[in-house]
Amino acid sequence: MNKILLLLIGAVVLVIISRFAISFFSANRVATGLTISDDNVMSLSGCDGLHNCTASTATSKRNHIEAFAYNGTGAEAMSRFSNLISSYSGATIVTQQANYLHATFKTTLLGYTDDFELLLDESNQVLHVRSASRIGKSDLGANRKRIEALRTLANSS
Repeated sequence: MNKILLLLIGAVVLVIISRFAISFFSANRVATGLTISDDNVMSLSGCDGLHNCTASTATSKRNHIEAFAYNGTGAEAMSRFSNLISSYSGATIVTQQANYLHATFKTTLLGYTDDFELLLDESNQVLHVRSASRIGKSDLGANRKRIEALRTLANSS
């Protein structure tokens, strides 16, 4: 009985130490894909070849996801998504501009941080989206699931 209790306490301590280590290391990295060209044109980089990233600008099938289409004005679309993101548990909006939004999502159990970005493309009436984990080689589909959940929420509101 004592061995089982010691193993249980050891497991709990290991989880707590892992949680703090993951939070520390992911807090010091930012996985944004925002690029600005010499002529001041903003774009989101694709994340082809990465297993912890999903983007509407990716060319590989594994990483690509459709951008968010919207009706109305770009400002209304950005505002609506900003409100949806703010309502998420563990979400924090880091940067919000008229045509760009950067938010972070922190997982509850282990404290992984994912960077989430939207870039307004008014000429095509879409919001390009990119979501990437800060650490780890795989996100187990978490970024894609988050994007699709936001799409569902946006379509239902």
